[in-house]
Amino acid sequence: MQYGGEEYDIKTWQGEELNHILAIDTETTYVPFTETPELITFQVFDGESLLYVERSDVARFLRTHPNHCFVFANAPFDVDVLEKATDWRVHCQIEKDLVYDILIMYRLYYLATLGNVPRKYSLSEVTQQLFGITLEKDQGVRCNFEQFQGKKVQEIPVEFLEYGARDVLATYQAYIKLKGLIKATRSETCLSHQIQLVGAIALNRIYKNGIGFDEQSAQELLKELNSNLLRLAGKMATYGYVRGEKGNQIRYNKAIEFLKLTDIPKTPTGDYSMKEDDLKKHNDNAFIKTYLDYKSMEKTTHFIRNLKGNRVHPRYDLLKNTGRTGCSSPNFQQLPRDGKIRSMFKAKEDHTFIITDYSAIELSTLAQVLYDKFGYSVMREKINEGKDLHRYYASVLFKVDETEVKKWQRQAAKAANFGFPGGLGIQTFLEFARGYGIDINEDEARTMRNAWFKAFPEMRKYLAGENGYVWTRTGRLRADTTFCAEKNTPFQGLAADGAKLALYNLCHKGFKVVGFVHDEIITEVLKNNAKDLIFLQEKTMIDSMKIVVPDVAVGVESTISERYCK
Repeated sequence: MQYGGEEYDIKTWQGEELNHILAIDTETTYVPFTETPELITFQVFDGESLLYVERSDVARFLRTHPNHCFVFANAPFDVDVLEKATDWRVHCQIEKDLVYDILIMYRLYYLATLGNVPRKYSLSEVTQQLFGITLEKDQGVRCNFEQFQGKKVQEIPVEFLEYGARDVLATYQAYIKLKGLIKATRSETCLSHQIQLVGAIALNRIYKNGIGFDEQSAQELLKELNSNLLRLAGKMATYGYVRGEKGNQIRYNKAIEFLKLTDIPKTPTGDYSMKEDDLKKHNDNAFIKTYLDYKSMEKTTHFIRNLKGNRVHPRYDLLKNTGRTGCSSPNFQQLPRDGKIRSMFKAKEDHTFIITDYSAIELSTLAQVLYDKFGYSVMREKINEGKDLHRYYASVLFKVDETEVKKWQRQAAKAANFGFPGGLGIQTFLEFARGYGIDINEDEARTMRNAWFKAFPEMRKYLAGENGYVWTRTGRLRADTTFCAEKNTPFQGLAADGAKLALYNLCHKGFKVVGFVHDEIITEVLKNNAKDLIFLQEKTMIDSMKIVVPDVAVGVESTISERYCK
Protein backbone atom coordinates (compact mmCIF):
# COMPACT_ATOMS: atom_id res chain seq x y z
CA MET A 1 0.00 0.00 0.00
CA GLN A 2 1.04 3.65 -0.42
CA TYR A 3 1.01 6.32 2.27
CA GLY A 4 2.67 9.74 2.26
CA GLY A 5 4.50 8.97 -0.98
CA GLU A 6 6.02 5.74 0.43
CA GLU A 7 5.25 2.09 -0.28
CA TYR A 8 4.50 -0.31 2.60
CA ASP A 9 3.84 -4.04 2.73
CA ILE A 10 1.18 -5.27 5.15
CA LYS A 11 2.20 -8.51 6.86
CA THR A 12 1.01 -10.69 9.74
CA TRP A 13 2.97 -10.83 13.01
CA GLN A 14 4.85 -14.13 13.42
CA GLY A 15 5.92 -13.80 17.06
CA GLU A 16 9.05 -11.69 16.57
CA GLU A 17 10.03 -8.85 18.94
CA LEU A 18 9.67 -5.47 17.26
CA ASN A 19 11.47 -2.15 17.58
CA HIS A 20 11.03 -0.08 20.76
CA ILE A 21 8.38 2.40 19.56
CA LEU A 22 5.12 0.74 18.55
CA ALA A 23 2.22 2.68 17.09
CA ILE A 24 -0.91 0.65 17.84
CA ASP A 25 -4.49 0.90 16.62
CA THR A 26 -7.58 -1.25 16.92
CA GLU A 27 -10.70 -1.68 14.83
CA THR A 28 -13.77 -2.80 16.72
CA THR A 29 -17.46 -3.53 16.69
CA TYR A 30 -19.69 -0.47 16.44
CA VAL A 31 -21.44 0.20 19.75
CA PRO A 32 -22.67 3.24 21.74
CA PHE A 33 -19.81 5.31 23.16
CA THR A 34 -20.89 4.41 26.71
CA GLU A 35 -19.92 0.79 26.02
CA THR A 36 -16.56 -0.83 25.31
CA PRO A 37 -16.66 -2.61 21.93
CA GLU A 38 -15.23 -5.97 20.94
CA LEU A 39 -11.80 -6.10 19.34
CA ILE A 40 -11.81 -7.06 15.64
CA THR A 41 -8.33 -6.14 14.36
CA PHE A 42 -5.04 -5.09 15.97
CA GLN A 43 -2.45 -3.38 13.82
CA VAL A 44 1.02 -2.06 14.65
CA PHE A 45 3.89 -0.16 13.03
CA ASP A 46 7.39 0.04 14.54
CA GLY A 47 9.03 2.35 12.01
CA GLU A 48 9.95 -0.57 9.73
CA SER A 49 7.34 -3.33 9.85
CA LEU A 50 3.62 -2.77 9.20
CA LEU A 51 1.81 -5.68 10.80
CA TYR A 52 -1.56 -7.08 11.70
CA VAL A 53 -1.75 -9.35 14.73
CA GLU A 54 -4.25 -12.19 14.69
CA ARG A 55 -6.99 -11.72 17.27
CA SER A 56 -5.89 -14.91 19.04
CA ASP A 57 -2.29 -13.61 19.29
CA VAL A 58 -2.97 -10.13 20.69
CA ALA A 59 -2.43 -11.10 24.34
CA ARG A 60 0.84 -12.84 23.42
CA PHE A 61 1.96 -9.79 21.44
CA LEU A 62 1.36 -7.50 24.42
CA ARG A 63 3.21 -9.88 26.77
CA THR A 64 6.11 -10.05 24.30
CA HIS A 65 6.61 -6.28 24.49
CA PRO A 66 6.37 -5.29 28.19
CA ASN A 67 9.16 -2.70 27.94
CA HIS A 68 8.23 -1.18 24.61
CA CYS A 69 6.69 2.24 24.09
CA PHE A 70 3.05 1.98 23.03
CA VAL A 71 1.72 4.94 21.05
CA PHE A 72 -1.99 5.45 20.43
CA ALA A 73 -4.29 7.98 18.82
CA ASN A 74 -7.02 8.02 21.50
CA ALA A 75 -5.44 5.80 24.16
CA PRO A 76 -8.52 5.76 26.47
CA PHE A 77 -10.53 4.00 23.75
CA ASP A 78 -7.87 1.50 22.66
CA VAL A 79 -6.76 0.73 26.23
CA ASP A 80 -10.29 -0.20 27.29
CA VAL A 81 -10.71 -2.37 24.18
CA LEU A 82 -7.45 -4.22 24.83
CA GLU A 83 -8.10 -4.67 28.56
CA LYS A 84 -11.52 -6.13 27.75
CA ALA A 85 -10.10 -8.45 25.07
CA THR A 86 -7.02 -9.69 26.97
CA ASP A 87 -5.47 -10.01 30.42
CA TRP A 88 -3.09 -7.12 29.63
CA ARG A 89 -3.35 -4.11 31.94
CA VAL A 90 -2.10 -0.68 30.97
CA HIS A 91 -1.01 0.32 34.49
CA CYS A 92 2.36 -1.44 34.37
CA GLN A 93 3.23 0.21 31.06
CA ILE A 94 2.13 3.62 32.37
CA GLU A 95 4.28 3.27 35.49
CA LYS A 96 7.29 2.90 33.19
CA ASP A 97 6.27 5.99 31.15
CA LEU A 98 5.75 3.76 28.13
CA VAL A 99 2.31 4.86 26.90
CA TYR A 100 1.71 7.92 24.72
CA ASP A 101 -1.33 9.46 23.09
CA ILE A 102 -0.59 11.70 20.10
CA LEU A 103 -3.92 13.53 20.42
CA ILE A 104 -2.99 14.62 23.94
CA MET A 105 0.52 15.51 22.81
CA TYR A 106 -0.92 17.63 20.00
CA ARG A 107 -3.24 19.53 22.34
CA LEU A 108 -0.42 20.18 24.80
CA TYR A 109 1.93 21.39 22.07
CA TYR A 110 -0.75 23.67 20.66
CA LEU A 111 -1.26 25.17 24.14
CA ALA A 112 2.50 25.58 24.57
CA THR A 113 2.99 27.43 21.29
CA LEU A 114 -0.30 29.18 20.48
CA GLY A 115 -1.73 29.61 23.96
CA ASN A 116 -4.96 27.68 23.60
CA VAL A 117 -6.14 24.09 23.35
CA PRO A 118 -7.38 23.30 19.82
CA ARG A 119 -11.05 22.44 19.42
CA LYS A 120 -10.28 19.92 16.67
CA TYR A 121 -7.71 17.23 17.42
CA SER A 122 -8.68 14.00 15.65
CA LEU A 123 -6.03 11.84 13.99
CA SER A 124 -7.15 13.25 10.64
CA GLU A 125 -6.77 16.81 11.92
CA VAL A 126 -3.34 16.14 13.43
CA THR A 127 -2.10 14.48 10.24
CA GLN A 128 -3.37 17.35 8.12
CA GLN A 129 -1.84 20.01 10.37
CA LEU A 130 1.55 18.32 10.83
CA PHE A 131 2.12 16.84 7.37
CA GLY A 132 -0.52 18.24 5.02
CA ILE A 133 -1.75 14.69 4.44
CA THR A 134 -5.48 14.06 4.14
CA LEU A 135 -6.38 10.88 6.02
CA GLU A 136 -9.47 9.56 4.26
CA LYS A 137 -12.16 8.20 6.58
CA ASP A 138 -14.47 6.05 4.46
CA GLN A 139 -17.54 5.50 6.66
CA GLY A 140 -18.45 2.42 4.64
CA VAL A 141 -15.19 0.86 5.83
CA ARG A 142 -14.87 2.47 9.24
CA CYS A 143 -18.24 1.29 10.56
CA ASN A 144 -18.22 -2.22 9.09
CA PHE A 145 -15.35 -4.11 10.67
CA GLU A 146 -17.83 -6.08 12.77
CA GLN A 147 -18.48 -8.42 9.83
CA PHE A 148 -14.94 -9.77 10.25
CA GLN A 149 -15.32 -10.84 13.88
CA GLY A 150 -13.57 -14.19 14.31
CA LYS A 151 -11.96 -14.00 10.85
CA LYS A 152 -8.28 -14.46 10.09
CA VAL A 153 -6.34 -11.44 8.81
CA GLN A 154 -5.97 -13.03 5.37
CA GLU A 155 -9.78 -13.24 5.09
CA ILE A 156 -10.26 -9.46 5.52
CA PRO A 157 -10.52 -7.45 2.25
CA VAL A 158 -7.52 -5.29 1.39
CA GLU A 159 -9.43 -1.98 1.56
CA PHE A 160 -10.21 -2.69 5.23
CA LEU A 161 -6.63 -3.69 6.00
CA GLU A 162 -5.29 -0.55 4.34
CA TYR A 163 -7.73 1.61 6.29
CA GLY A 164 -6.35 0.34 9.61
CA ALA A 165 -2.77 0.42 8.36
CA ARG A 166 -2.97 4.09 7.41
CA ASP A 167 -3.99 4.95 10.97
CA VAL A 168 -0.94 3.32 12.58
CA LEU A 169 1.39 4.87 10.01
CA ALA A 170 -0.09 8.29 10.72
CA THR A 171 0.09 7.70 14.47
CA TYR A 172 3.75 6.70 14.37
CA GLN A 173 4.81 9.64 12.21
CA ALA A 174 2.83 12.10 14.34
CA TYR A 175 4.47 10.77 17.51
CA ILE A 176 7.99 11.18 16.12
CA LYS A 177 7.23 14.71 14.91
CA LEU A 178 5.46 15.81 18.11
CA LYS A 179 8.13 14.29 20.34
CA GLY A 180 10.73 16.45 18.62
CA LEU A 181 8.59 19.59 18.74
CA ILE A 182 7.83 19.12 22.43
CA LYS A 183 11.47 18.41 23.22
CA ALA A 184 12.29 21.82 21.75
CA THR A 185 10.10 23.46 24.44
CA ARG A 186 12.54 22.04 27.03
CA SER A 187 9.76 20.52 29.09
CA GLU A 188 11.09 17.60 31.10
CA THR A 189 7.63 15.99 31.37
CA CYS A 190 6.48 16.11 27.75
CA LEU A 191 4.30 19.08 28.80
CA SER A 192 2.66 16.97 31.56
CA HIS A 193 1.57 14.30 29.08
CA GLN A 194 1.54 11.40 31.54
CA ILE A 195 -0.76 13.21 33.97
CA GLN A 196 -3.09 14.09 31.12
CA LEU A 197 -2.96 10.51 29.83
CA VAL A 198 -4.08 8.94 33.09
CA GLY A 199 -6.65 11.70 33.50
CA ALA A 200 -8.05 10.93 30.06
CA ILE A 201 -8.29 7.20 30.81
CA ALA A 202 -10.10 7.91 34.08
CA LEU A 203 -12.49 10.49 32.59
CA ASN A 204 -13.42 8.09 29.80
CA ARG A 205 -14.34 5.46 32.40
CA ILE A 206 -16.36 7.99 34.41
CA TYR A 207 -18.26 8.84 31.21
CA LYS A 208 -19.01 5.15 30.62
CA ASN A 209 -20.03 4.61 34.26
CA GLY A 210 -22.52 7.45 34.16
CA ILE A 211 -24.44 8.55 37.24
CA GLY A 212 -27.89 7.49 38.38
CA PHE A 213 -30.78 9.84 37.64
CA ASP A 214 -34.28 10.02 39.15
CA GLU A 215 -36.34 10.74 36.05
CA GLN A 216 -39.67 10.62 37.90
CA SER A 217 -38.59 13.30 40.38
CA ALA A 218 -37.28 15.36 37.47
CA GLN A 219 -40.64 15.31 35.73
CA GLU A 220 -42.45 16.25 38.94
CA LEU A 221 -40.08 19.18 39.48
CA LEU A 222 -40.46 20.23 35.84
CA LYS A 223 -44.22 20.41 36.31
CA GLU A 224 -43.75 22.55 39.45
CA LEU A 225 -41.26 24.84 37.69
CA ASN A 226 -43.55 25.35 34.70
CA SER A 227 -46.33 26.38 37.06
CA ASN A 228 -44.00 28.86 38.77
CA LEU A 229 -42.89 30.23 35.40
CA LEU A 230 -46.51 31.01 34.52
CA ARG A 231 -46.91 32.80 37.86
CA LEU A 232 -43.76 34.87 37.33
CA ALA A 233 -44.75 35.64 33.73
CA GLY A 234 -48.05 36.98 35.06
CA LYS A 235 -46.25 39.27 37.50
CA MET A 236 -44.00 40.63 34.74
CA ALA A 237 -47.06 41.22 32.54
CA THR A 238 -48.38 43.70 35.11
CA TYR A 239 -45.41 45.88 34.13
CA GLY A 240 -46.28 45.51 30.44
CA TYR A 241 -43.53 42.97 29.74
CA VAL A 242 -44.78 39.74 28.15
CA ARG A 243 -42.11 37.06 27.91
CA GLY A 244 -41.85 35.35 24.51
CA GLU A 245 -43.97 37.81 22.54
CA LYS A 246 -42.70 39.75 19.54
CA GLY A 247 -41.58 43.24 20.51
CA ASN A 248 -40.90 42.35 24.14
CA GLN A 249 -37.57 44.25 24.09
CA ILE A 250 -39.50 47.48 23.48
CA ARG A 251 -41.86 46.63 26.35
CA TYR A 252 -38.86 45.80 28.55
CA ASN A 253 -37.29 49.19 27.73
CA LYS A 254 -40.51 50.97 28.66
CA ALA A 255 -40.74 49.06 31.96
CA ILE A 256 -37.16 50.05 32.85
CA GLU A 257 -37.86 53.71 32.10
CA PHE A 258 -41.15 53.62 34.00
CA LEU A 259 -39.31 52.23 37.03
CA LYS A 260 -36.59 54.90 36.64
CA LEU A 261 -33.82 52.29 36.42
CA THR A 262 -32.08 54.14 33.63
CA ASP A 263 -28.59 53.49 35.06
CA ILE A 264 -28.88 49.94 33.68
CA PRO A 265 -26.30 49.68 30.85
CA LYS A 266 -27.48 49.82 27.25
CA THR A 267 -26.58 47.51 24.39
CA PRO A 268 -24.95 48.78 21.15
CA THR A 269 -28.46 48.94 19.64
CA GLY A 270 -29.64 51.30 22.38
CA ASP A 271 -31.75 48.78 24.31
CA TYR A 272 -31.47 48.28 28.05
CA SER A 273 -29.38 45.25 28.96
CA MET A 274 -31.11 42.02 29.99
CA LYS A 275 -27.86 40.45 31.25
CA GLU A 276 -27.92 39.08 34.77
CA ASP A 277 -24.63 40.76 35.73
CA ASP A 278 -26.01 44.16 34.69
CA LEU A 279 -29.22 43.66 36.67
CA LYS A 280 -27.97 42.11 39.91
CA LYS A 281 -27.53 45.37 41.78
CA HIS A 282 -31.22 46.16 41.18
CA ASN A 283 -32.38 42.86 42.63
CA ASP A 284 -34.31 44.74 45.32
CA ASN A 285 -36.69 46.00 42.62
CA ALA A 286 -39.75 43.76 42.30
CA PHE A 287 -39.74 43.69 38.48
CA ILE A 288 -36.02 43.00 38.18
CA LYS A 289 -36.17 40.29 40.85
CA THR A 290 -39.10 38.63 39.09
CA TYR A 291 -37.30 38.83 35.74
CA LEU A 292 -34.08 37.31 37.15
CA ASP A 293 -36.02 34.58 38.98
CA TYR A 294 -37.80 33.76 35.71
CA LYS A 295 -34.54 33.56 33.75
CA SER A 296 -32.95 31.31 36.39
CA MET A 297 -35.99 29.04 36.55
CA GLU A 298 -36.24 28.88 32.76
CA LYS A 299 -32.58 27.80 32.56
CA THR A 300 -33.29 25.06 35.09
CA THR A 301 -36.21 23.72 33.04
CA HIS A 302 -33.99 23.55 29.93
CA PHE A 303 -31.44 21.57 31.93
CA ILE A 304 -34.04 19.05 33.16
CA ARG A 305 -35.71 18.56 29.77
CA ASN A 306 -32.44 17.37 28.25
CA LEU A 307 -32.00 14.52 30.76
CA LYS A 308 -33.59 11.17 30.01
CA GLY A 309 -33.42 7.66 31.44
CA ASN A 310 -32.26 6.31 34.78
CA ARG A 311 -28.57 6.99 34.16
CA VAL A 312 -26.91 9.95 32.45
CA HIS A 313 -23.41 10.09 31.00
CA PRO A 314 -21.77 13.53 31.15
CA ARG A 315 -18.93 13.98 28.66
CA TYR A 316 -15.72 15.27 30.19
CA ASP A 317 -13.20 17.37 28.27
CA LEU A 318 -9.70 16.55 29.46
CA LEU A 319 -7.99 19.88 28.93
CA LYS A 320 -8.94 23.54 29.03
CA ASN A 321 -6.37 26.33 28.73
CA THR A 322 -5.79 26.50 32.49
CA GLY A 323 -5.33 22.73 32.71
CA ARG A 324 -8.78 22.23 34.19
CA THR A 325 -11.35 19.85 32.73
CA GLY A 326 -14.67 20.73 31.10
CA CYS A 327 -18.00 18.93 30.97
CA SER A 328 -21.10 18.79 28.76
CA SER A 329 -24.33 16.89 28.02
CA PRO A 330 -25.07 17.63 30.84
CA ASN A 331 -22.52 20.00 32.33
CA PHE A 332 -22.26 18.20 35.66
CA GLN A 333 -19.54 20.63 36.74
CA GLN A 334 -21.97 23.57 36.59
CA LEU A 335 -25.24 22.23 37.93
CA PRO A 336 -27.90 24.72 39.04
CA ARG A 337 -27.44 25.40 42.76
CA ASP A 338 -31.00 24.28 43.48
CA GLY A 339 -30.76 21.33 45.89
CA LYS A 340 -33.75 19.70 44.20
CA ILE A 341 -31.77 19.49 40.96
CA ARG A 342 -28.69 18.01 42.56
CA SER A 343 -30.67 15.45 44.53
CA MET A 344 -32.02 14.02 41.26
CA PHE A 345 -28.67 12.31 40.82
CA LYS A 346 -28.81 9.17 42.91
CA ALA A 347 -26.91 5.96 43.55
CA LYS A 348 -28.34 2.71 42.25
CA GLU A 349 -30.20 0.31 44.52
CA ASP A 350 -28.20 -0.97 47.53
CA HIS A 351 -25.45 1.57 46.76
CA THR A 352 -24.52 5.02 47.97
CA PHE A 353 -22.22 7.85 46.99
CA ILE A 354 -19.00 8.78 48.72
CA ILE A 355 -18.59 12.48 47.89
CA THR A 356 -15.12 13.77 48.74
CA ASP A 357 -14.01 17.40 48.37
CA TYR A 358 -10.53 18.79 48.54
CA SER A 359 -10.47 21.61 51.11
CA ALA A 360 -9.65 24.98 49.47
CA ILE A 361 -7.26 23.08 47.19
CA GLU A 362 -6.40 26.04 44.95
CA LEU A 363 -5.05 27.89 47.97
CA SER A 364 -2.87 24.88 48.78
CA THR A 365 -1.62 24.72 45.19
CA LEU A 366 -1.05 28.48 45.19
CA ALA A 367 0.99 28.12 48.39
CA GLN A 368 3.08 25.42 46.68
CA VAL A 369 3.68 27.68 43.68
CA LEU A 370 4.74 30.52 45.99
CA TYR A 371 7.06 28.28 47.99
CA ASP A 372 8.69 26.99 44.79
CA LYS A 373 9.13 30.50 43.46
CA PHE A 374 10.37 32.35 46.55
CA GLY A 375 11.52 29.67 48.99
CA TYR A 376 9.02 30.84 51.60
CA SER A 377 5.30 31.50 51.86
CA VAL A 378 3.15 32.79 54.71
CA MET A 379 0.22 31.11 53.00
CA ARG A 380 2.04 27.77 53.12
CA GLU A 381 2.96 28.27 56.79
CA LYS A 382 -0.62 29.02 57.80
CA ILE A 383 -2.02 26.04 55.89
CA ASN A 384 0.59 23.71 57.38
CA GLU A 385 -0.23 25.04 60.85
CA GLY A 386 -3.83 23.98 60.26
CA LYS A 387 -5.13 27.55 60.10
CA ASP A 388 -8.32 28.51 58.30
CA LEU A 389 -6.98 30.97 55.71
CA HIS A 390 -10.29 32.82 55.41
CA ARG A 391 -10.47 33.32 59.18
CA TYR A 392 -6.79 34.32 59.33
CA TYR A 393 -7.13 36.95 56.60
CA ALA A 394 -10.40 38.24 58.10
CA SER A 395 -8.58 38.80 61.38
CA VAL A 396 -6.00 40.93 59.55
CA LEU A 397 -8.62 42.81 57.54
CA PHE A 398 -10.95 43.60 60.42
CA LYS A 399 -8.22 43.82 63.10
CA VAL A 400 -9.80 41.23 65.39
CA ASP A 401 -8.60 38.00 66.94
CA GLU A 402 -9.15 34.92 64.75
CA THR A 403 -11.49 33.49 67.42
CA GLU A 404 -13.69 36.59 67.14
CA VAL A 405 -14.17 36.55 63.36
CA LYS A 406 -17.87 36.65 62.45
CA LYS A 407 -19.49 34.65 59.67
CA TRP A 408 -19.95 37.66 57.36
CA GLN A 409 -16.33 38.68 57.90
CA ARG A 410 -15.11 35.22 56.92
CA GLN A 411 -17.33 35.36 53.81
CA ALA A 412 -15.75 38.68 52.81
CA ALA A 413 -12.31 37.15 53.31
CA LYS A 414 -13.31 34.19 51.14
CA ALA A 415 -14.06 36.53 48.23
CA ALA A 416 -10.60 38.09 48.55
CA ASN A 417 -8.73 34.79 48.93
CA PHE A 418 -10.34 33.38 45.78
CA GLY A 419 -10.38 36.63 43.79
CA PHE A 420 -7.07 38.40 44.30
CA PRO A 421 -4.67 35.48 43.56
CA GLY A 422 -5.56 35.56 39.87
CA GLY A 423 -4.74 39.27 39.59
CA LEU A 424 -8.26 40.70 39.51
CA GLY A 425 -8.37 44.48 39.26
CA ILE A 426 -10.57 46.54 41.57
CA GLN A 427 -13.51 46.87 39.16
CA THR A 428 -13.49 43.16 38.32
CA PHE A 429 -13.17 42.28 41.99
CA LEU A 430 -16.28 44.32 42.82
CA GLU A 431 -18.29 42.11 40.46
CA PHE A 432 -16.57 38.97 41.74
CA ALA A 433 -17.32 39.87 45.37
CA ARG A 434 -21.03 40.26 44.63
CA GLY A 435 -21.05 36.54 43.85
CA TYR A 436 -20.17 36.01 47.52
CA GLY A 437 -22.88 38.41 48.69
CA ILE A 438 -20.35 41.19 49.33
CA ASP A 439 -21.44 44.61 48.03
CA ILE A 440 -18.61 47.12 48.50
CA ASN A 441 -17.25 50.25 46.85
CA GLU A 442 -13.84 50.84 45.24
CA ASP A 443 -12.22 52.27 48.37
CA GLU A 444 -13.34 49.29 50.44
CA ALA A 445 -12.02 46.94 47.76
CA ARG A 446 -8.63 48.67 47.84
CA THR A 447 -8.57 48.39 51.62
CA MET A 448 -9.28 44.67 51.30
CA ARG A 449 -6.50 44.23 48.75
CA ASN A 450 -3.93 46.13 50.84
CA ALA A 451 -4.83 44.06 53.90
CA TRP A 452 -4.55 40.91 51.77
CA PHE A 453 -1.02 41.85 50.72
CA LYS A 454 -0.23 42.45 54.39
CA ALA A 455 -1.57 39.00 55.31
CA PHE A 456 0.29 37.31 52.44
CA PRO A 457 3.26 39.56 51.55
CA GLU A 458 4.66 37.09 49.01
CA MET A 459 1.61 37.72 46.80
CA ARG A 460 2.76 41.26 46.00
CA LYS A 461 5.90 39.79 44.45
CA TYR A 462 3.93 37.03 42.72
CA LEU A 463 1.59 39.50 41.03
CA ALA A 464 4.40 41.84 39.96
CA GLY A 465 5.41 41.76 36.32
CA GLU A 466 4.23 39.76 33.34
CA ASN A 467 5.98 37.36 30.95
CA GLY A 468 3.25 36.59 28.43
CA TYR A 469 3.64 32.84 29.04
CA VAL A 470 3.64 30.55 32.05
CA TRP A 471 4.85 27.10 33.14
CA THR A 472 3.08 24.86 35.63
CA ARG A 473 4.99 22.93 38.25
CA THR A 474 4.16 19.77 36.28
CA GLY A 475 5.96 21.01 33.16
CA ARG A 476 3.05 22.27 31.08
CA LEU A 477 3.58 25.48 29.11
CA ARG A 478 0.84 27.97 28.26
CA ALA A 479 1.84 30.57 25.69
CA ASP A 480 0.43 34.00 24.88
CA THR A 481 -1.15 34.58 28.28
CA THR A 482 -2.96 37.62 29.57
CA PHE A 483 -1.90 38.93 32.98
CA CYS A 484 -4.72 37.13 34.80
CA ALA A 485 -4.20 33.90 32.85
CA GLU A 486 -0.50 33.96 33.69
CA LYS A 487 -1.26 34.31 37.41
CA ASN A 488 -4.18 31.86 37.52
CA THR A 489 -2.80 28.98 35.47
CA PRO A 490 0.02 27.79 37.79
CA PHE A 491 -2.22 27.05 40.77
CA GLN A 492 -5.46 26.19 38.93
CA GLY A 493 -3.58 23.85 36.61
CA LEU A 494 -1.72 22.24 39.49
CA ALA A 495 -4.96 21.49 41.34
CA ALA A 496 -6.42 20.02 38.16
CA ASP A 497 -3.35 17.83 37.61
CA GLY A 498 -3.51 16.46 41.15
CA ALA A 499 -7.20 15.71 40.76
CA LYS A 500 -6.59 13.85 37.49
CA LEU A 501 -4.03 11.67 39.24
CA ALA A 502 -6.56 11.01 42.00
CA LEU A 503 -9.26 10.01 39.48
CA TYR A 504 -6.94 7.51 37.83
CA ASN A 505 -5.65 6.08 41.10
CA LEU A 506 -9.20 5.61 42.42
CA CYS A 507 -10.17 3.81 39.20
CA HIS A 508 -7.06 1.67 39.42
CA LYS A 509 -7.96 0.68 43.00
CA GLY A 510 -11.38 -0.52 41.88
CA PHE A 511 -13.57 2.46 42.78
CA LYS A 512 -16.46 3.19 40.46
CA VAL A 513 -16.08 6.94 39.93
CA VAL A 514 -19.34 8.44 38.68
CA GLY A 515 -18.81 12.20 38.93
CA PHE A 516 -16.10 14.83 38.98
CA VAL A 517 -16.44 18.56 39.75
CA HIS A 518 -12.93 20.11 39.73
CA ASP A 519 -12.14 19.61 43.45
CA GLU A 520 -14.76 16.97 44.19
CA ILE A 521 -14.89 13.27 43.32
CA ILE A 522 -18.00 11.09 43.59
CA THR A 523 -17.80 7.31 43.78
CA GLU A 524 -20.62 4.78 43.90
CA VAL A 525 -20.14 1.92 46.38
CA LEU A 526 -22.21 -0.72 48.12
CA LYS A 527 -23.93 0.76 51.17
CA ASN A 528 -22.43 -1.87 53.46
CA ASN A 529 -18.90 -1.00 52.31
CA ALA A 530 -19.12 2.80 52.39
CA LYS A 531 -17.75 3.36 55.90
CA ASP A 532 -14.86 1.01 55.23
CA LEU A 533 -14.01 2.61 51.86
CA ILE A 534 -14.24 6.27 52.84
CA PHE A 535 -10.78 6.24 54.43
CA LEU A 536 -9.21 4.62 51.34
CA GLN A 537 -10.90 7.15 49.06
CA GLU A 538 -9.69 10.08 51.15
CA LYS A 539 -6.16 8.70 51.47
CA THR A 540 -5.94 8.03 47.73
CA MET A 541 -7.05 11.57 46.93
CA ILE A 542 -4.61 13.13 49.39
CA ASP A 543 -1.68 10.95 48.33
CA SER A 544 -2.37 11.70 44.66
CA MET A 545 -2.49 15.46 45.20
CA LYS A 546 0.69 15.30 47.30
CA ILE A 547 2.55 14.04 44.22
CA VAL A 548 2.24 17.55 42.76
CA VAL A 549 1.88 19.49 46.04
CA PRO A 550 4.61 17.96 48.22
CA ASP A 551 5.30 20.87 50.58
CA VAL A 552 1.80 21.98 51.58
CA ALA A 553 -0.83 20.17 53.65
CA VAL A 554 -3.78 18.82 51.68
CA GLY A 555 -7.13 18.21 53.32
CA VAL A 556 -10.38 16.55 52.24
CA GLU A 557 -13.92 16.26 53.55
CA SER A 558 -16.36 13.47 52.74
CA THR A 559 -20.07 12.84 52.80
CA ILE A 560 -21.89 9.53 52.40
CA SER A 561 -25.24 10.03 50.70
CA GLU A 562 -27.61 8.11 48.44
CA ARG A 563 -28.24 11.33 46.52
CA TYR A 564 -25.90 14.05 45.31
CA CYS A 565 -26.13 16.71 47.99
CA LYS A 566 -23.26 19.17 47.51
